Amino acid sequence: MGNRRPTGGYDPVRIYNSTSYNAFGAVEYASIFCSNDQYSVQRDETWQASGRGVCLVTRITATVRTPSGDIAAEPYTSSGTSYSQFAIIQVGPNQFRVTRVVSAARRRRKC
Repeated sequence: MGNRRPTGGYDPVRIYNSTSYNAFGAVEYASIFCSNDQYSVQRDETWQASGRGVCLVTRITATVRTPSGDIAAEPYTSSGTSYSQFAIIQVGPNQFRVTRVVSAARRRRKC
């Protein structure tokens, strides 16, 4: 699963699929020293990367398998983030998006 450090670094990427359909995609990292992750996740399930080390996330893609065919979700993009929690959400009829999830603990610290 790429160049990952067993200790230290960022939390592994987790992607929750909140849709009613299965999905698959890729997690892309900022450094040439970090291998991208391919993933698939069932509906209402969470996929977790095996590790991440000090790799920053730059893009997460998702393709959602609907009865009417595969639909590309709007990807999550960043110049490089250390965030680790993401979700695939439905934003309209046959429209999906990969988004960052902000934990309740993080929201409380900002208040």
